[in-house]
Amino acid sequence: MESVDPSKTDFELMRDSKKRKLPWWKTPNAPIICKRIVKNLLRRMYAAAREDIELRKQHKQVTKKLALLNEFLDALRKRYLHPTLLDRGVLSVIELWLKPAANGELTNSQITRGLLRSMLELSGVTRTHLERCKVVEVVFALQNRRDEMHDNQRMASELIHRWARLRTSKCS
Repeated sequence: MESVDPSKTDFELMRDSKKRKLPWWKTPNAPIICKRIVKNLLRRMYAAAREDIELRKQHKQVTKKLALLNEFLDALRKRYLHPTLLDRGVLSVIELWLKPAANGELTNSQITRGLLRSMLELSGVTRTHLERCKVVEVVFALQNRRDEMHDNQRMASELIHRWARLRTSKCS
């Protein structure tokens, strides 16, 4: 049992008891933990995309990406992972997930919608992140596809406009 300091008022004692510990992502070990989480996640996401490509070549049902979609979207919602995700190349994995099949078949609309929405919420995207991959080209193609859902086209258009502003603001 903890000893009570007699010089403290009831209010101070109550306040001290309510103080919270730091969240784990603000501790000194957080960067190491984040890197490990992101590395494992991106490895699995890349493997799922490759497996779906192989399944599509064999004319089988492609479900690997869909099975991991919620986990991927949950990770993209966590703001404290954004810098590590971007530095580790999440945009390249998203590009691979959004890219249509070689035969022109579109990606599942649920995957496209979720990833576009997540990219709209992704903070810290810089010009160098965009230059390292071809996600801009894939999103631009989604914006201009006639058979793409209207909501997805609108989100793709918003991303393109944001990225264009990012590009022009850096050049000025």
